[in-house]
Amino acid sequence: MNIEFVGRDAIIQAENMAFTYQVANIPRVLEDGGRVNDLDFNGKQSYIGDYVVYPYGASNDLPDLIKDVVQNNSLAPGILTKKSQLLWGSGPQLYQERFEKGVLIKDWQDNATVRAWLDSWDYEDYLLKLDIDYQYMQGVYSKFELTKGSRIGKNFIHSLESIEPSKARLGRIRTATSPKPTHVITNDWSFATPLSLDCKVYGKFDFTKPFALKNSILYSNLYSFCTDFYTIPDLYGSLEWLRRSTATPLILKAYAKNSINLKYHIVSPKAYWDEKEEEIQNRCKLAGVTYEKKLLYAYEQELLKKISDVLSGEENSGKYWHTKKILEVDAHNILEHGWEIHVIDQKVKDFIDAYISISDRADRAVSAGIGLHGALGNVSENGKSDSGSEQIYALKNYMATGIDIPQMIIMKAMNYALRANFPELNLKMGFYHIQPEKEQDVNPDKRLKNIV
Repeated sequence: MNIEFVGRDAIIQAENMAFTYQVANIPRVLEDGGRVNDLDFNGKQSYIGDYVVYPYGASNDLPDLIKDVVQNNSLAPGILTKKSQLLWGSGPQLYQERFEKGVLIKDWQDNATVRAWLDSWDYEDYLLKLDIDYQYMQGVYSKFELTKGSRIGKNFIHSLESIEPSKARLGRIRTATSPKPTHVITNDWSFATPLSLDCKVYGKFDFTKPFALKNSILYSNLYSFCTDFYTIPDLYGSLEWLRRSTATPLILKAYAKNSINLKYHIVSPKAYWDEKEEEIQNRCKLAGVTYEKKLLYAYEQELLKKISDVLSGEENSGKYWHTKKILEVDAHNILEHGWEIHVIDQKVKDFIDAYISISDRADRAVSAGIGLHGALGNVSENGKSDSGSEQIYALKNYMATGIDIPQMIIMKAMNYALRANFPELNLKMGFYHIQPEKEQDVNPDKRLKNIV
């Protein structure tokens, strides 16, 4: 028998059958078809020393959740990279704003003094990281570091540094009377792991007092409706579609590899595994040995083999699998914790066609959820290439509506630093873009087909 794990889920192949297996994260997964309320974290908090930490996600792991789901998908990373490239354009440049006959003009220019400051630290790498972080989370962290001269009154921001969203959280002092975040707590590892007293605490950057702190952090983000402090990224609503899109090639791979139709899909409640893990931990404690996750993993493999023995083979027709269901009262709802075994109708063509249709629908839903036109993300009906005109209009529409707000959020820390270091220059930084033109509107010798 072969067991191929994908996180906590698995595809099990026995001698003459195969089935898929899934662990439901919380009981509600079994009740509403898989939807998990990870948005219910407003007002929650944890503590590190003298500081309150505001969680990002129900389990304080929303950035890690987004990363895991996206990176396991074949489509989403490429679309997000494409969005990063489109926003980056020809790269970051300096400009001044002015009005000309009632029209706002960006006067792109260079400045030797500012350029020398930018070249003294890797500003392009900093902005590129923020560009990528924004596409995933629509919120970015920037750390301000002042020069040593600031200690003697020579105020100047030395550089900016990006902080990964998984390694930073908003917080405040425990004794503060207002819930408004006043600090940013950083960790050397993801906050999805248990909190540690080794975390570093920084004051939030105040643009009205840019030189008040030697080091401070700014969290600039897109506001989410009725959500305190953090952004709920647009990707969140597409997570289930992402999972469906990711699962399809794995299922088809198992079918092609084993030439066996999937007969069953089994769902087990996470509560079962939490109880089993606690039981194994207690056994280890009584035996005086250290508990390790691999013990639970080994038990899971052994259990799946037993399930496989029960479900496969004609000689096992009289066997059965027995589990208990536990009822839990959750407000006005009664939730059931129990195993579920679903029989899959073995119609090979219908089975494959169904999964391909789901994958196609999931791909389009993912593209729409990410917010990039299919013509720009290479996601189109039936794999057909979009026409040049459709791509041009999609690009023009994106540049007219999809650049200004992301650029404002990404460049907020940079523009605060420019204002603080060079107040007399009135300079801002943005991403420079060349307006797209149709090929027939371009001189023949400069057309793309004659350049590439």
